[in-house]
Amino acid sequence: MPARIAPPEAPHPSEVAEVLHRMMPGDEEPIALFRLYARNLPLTEALHAWGSYQLSRRLGSQLRNRRPAG
Repeated sequence: MPARIAPPEAPHPSEVAEVLHRMMPGDEEPIALFRLYARNLPLTEALHAWGSYQLSRRLGSQLRNRRPAG
C-alpha cells in the first residue's frame, strides 16, 4: 500500500536537516516517520524533545521497568 503522504526526500532545508540530524545517530538517513513529521517543524521539535526524554535516564522509571515483559 503506497504512503498517503510521501515523506520529504533529501536535500532538506537547513533547519529541517538540523533537527533530523539530531534525531538520527551518525550519518544515518532519517526514517520515513521522522521525515514525515519534518513537514511540520514545530511538531518535529516537540516529538524530538518528548522522545529524547522518554529514552533518557531522566525518565522517572528504571530502565528494567521500561522493557516489555516477555
